[in-house]
Amino acid sequence: MPATKPFGRWLHKARWVNTAAWKYAQAFHDQARKVAIPAESASGHGIIRWQDWSPCSGGDIAHWEPGPRGMHCRRATLAPATRLITTQHHDAFSCSIREVTSLESGKGCLASSVSLDAYALSECCGLINSDHAWIEKLLGWHELRFSAAPGAGESLESFSWHDRGYHLLNQGGAHHFAAARYLAGFYAPRFRIHAPLARYSINHEAAQDILNAYDMFCEPEDQAMLEAFTHRMVATGVPHATCPAPPPWDGTCRLLLLPRENRKAAGAAAVLREHGWFDVSALLRSQLAR
Repeated sequence: MPATKPFGRWLHKARWVNTAAWKYAQAFHDQARKVAIPAESASGHGIIRWQDWSPCSGGDIAHWEPGPRGMHCRRATLAPATRLITTQHHDAFSCSIREVTSLESGKGCLASSVSLDAYALSECCGLINSDHAWIEKLLGWHELRFSAAPGAGESLESFSWHDRGYHLLNQGGAHHFAAARYLAGFYAPRFRIHAPLARYSINHEAAQDILNAYDMFCEPEDQAMLEAFTHRMVATGVPHATCPAPPPWDGTCRLLLLPRENRKAAGAAAVLREHGWFDVSALLRSQLAR
């Protein structure tokens, strides 16, 4: 068994004792090392949506803890998470159209375009001309509802931990909006749009409570591998908790929470960090500094 490196030695101590189990664990490890924040783009897929993380709305998580008869699982809320995000709503908000940097939906290569300007040039050339008045005509497209009643039209989001600009929650009209925004860069950089805004901020005290209590990592959402990994963690008495990951990782990853005050859990965290598992604690800590 190739258990000469720290990760291998840790797996060996965690009773991954046969070749088949080793290979299984190594495959899970290799998947975990590939987790990353999606690249910035014209879509919102590069934004970590803490406000949509299930523990923030009171969703419970699975805690594996030592008990009189070994490890047992209990489900409970993560109390600090319910205070993690504060939201301010501005019903009468306006900003320069150029301050919008990403869209919720759109046809074509929205997620692979590095910016909305790049998206406009690659997908919307047929909508771009040199007529200044064309900007308002484009924004009058029936799928763009900037003049709709509150709650029925387009809206904006901003995030204290993601300072690239505003995110437009559009349901259509991506080509027309991107073309209008591109033209405004040349002919009307101060052209303003009006839409309700939800402004999300991280509560520093709540975030610090989470960071003081846990080391957090992303692990792949592979049910068979997760069950095997959890079984081995339980077998060696490593307390931990798991819960869904926030978007954009939801559906593909879960969060693994390791209690910092427990020696075994802290040792596991050190190994995972050293071997390249995505450190969500480090990410949240860096976002607090913004």
